Amino acid sequence: MSDEVRVEVAQLRAGLAQLLDEVERRHGDCVDLGADYYWTVYLNAAYRFDTTDDPQITVGQLSDDVASLRELLEAGEERPVVLWHDLSHVVGILARIAAVDAPA
Repeated sequence: MSDEVRVEVAQLRAGLAQLLDEVERRHGDCVDLGADYYWTVYLNAAYRFDTTDDPQITVGQLSDDVASLRELLEAGEERPVVLWHDLSHVVGILARIAAVDAPA
């Protein structure tokens, strides 16, 4: 795979830290997400790009995303990380923050 579609974890970590610092600067230390349900596409379908077949849309829920994040943090090392699942919840939260910040 080319370097155009690869990312170093250190770059991702640094970029997320920079973005979260800006979220905090603009929105304070607690972001009001102002919504609950949202449209999403199943992970396996989102990156199986086929222009002849539309992916199935499903519903995500920000309250579930936030609860999952809190559970992960509260459990610490007692709870194993389920990477695909836990990241999906964080992506839902980050996407909403992007929508909150987007120009009208």
